[in-house]
Amino acid sequence: MDQHAIIIADQDGVIRLWSDGAERLIGHTAGYAVGQKLDLIVPEEFHAPHWAGFDKVMDGGPFGAAGQFFDLPVQCRDGTTKTLRGQLHVLRNEAGHAIGAMALFTAPP
Repeated sequence: MDQHAIIIADQDGVIRLWSDGAERLIGHTAGYAVGQKLDLIVPEEFHAPHWAGFDKVMDGGPFGAAGQFFDLPVQCRDGTTKTLRGQLHVLRNEAGHAIGAMALFTAPP
């Protein structure tokens, strides 16, 4: 699993879980990343569309792409942007309300 990054954010986009694989692939330690907004890993040019989509889904809007694989740009600690293969999932409570999101990334081959 160390070649996989697992990142969980709450409904406000604050990182709550940062796996060892995320540290290896992206470069930030869990101690640094947890508590930061997702802007930490979303390249600046994608901030506006990222937050528009994230907020829409957290407000109950549809997310039809859950579980599909994407190539996503990820801003790394060293300032570079890597394209990582990943899946995005909306986390929901028992009532079906969005409470956060999870991203699973794998290292490029």
